[in-house]
Amino acid sequence: MNKIRTIALCAVAVLSIYTTKAQTFKEPVGYKLKNGMNIIISENNKSPKAYSSFTLDAKAFNTKKDGVVELLNAVLNENVSKNANISFKDNSGKLATAKTDLAKDLTEMASLIQNATIDQKTFNSAKAKLITSIQAQDYDYDQTVSENSINALTLADVKNFYSQISPEKTFLTIAGDINLTTARASAKKAFGNWNPTPGFAPAVTK
Repeated sequence: MNKIRTIALCAVAVLSIYTTKAQTFKEPVGYKLKNGMNIIISENNKSPKAYSSFTLDAKAFNTKKDGVVELLNAVLNENVSKNANISFKDNSGKLATAKTDLAKDLTEMASLIQNATIDQKTFNSAKAKLITSIQAQDYDYDQTVSENSINALTLADVKNFYSQISPEKTFLTIAGDINLTTARASAKKAFGNWNPTPGFAPAVTK
């Protein structure tokens, strides 16, 4: 539980940048879906919104190429369409929405993650926008994200990395103005049918 609480505290701290109000939250609840996805939920009824963050387990991807996560994020942003509540940046997917829209928007984010369109046109557009952003220095990217590292990546690199992402290698944090029972149901609905890596031993949900 200490590890879960530490992860949750860090995630909630990041999510709280969406608001300037003081943040207090209950003891985080951590568990796994049957497909192995790590879920962390923290209620805070003083928060103006419901927040969610989708992140990768860094230890499961320690051989990844420099910049590939941020380029995949850029590709996913090309898939986002018109939902301003969802974005992909800083090695994660982020959601900030009304409490009543959590289930709907979380399901949409899950669909984007699991069914991303990664073709040459989308890749070229995403890569060009990311390089423009790096050149403009309009965002404080991870040190591995540079013009050189992004230019060195190919469509095949992004596809290969994307193919390695599976639920048991990920974390989903839900925090803010939420109800624990509703948040658990929303997480299961959004990500519960995502298939794990073949041979993965299913976890027992709590």
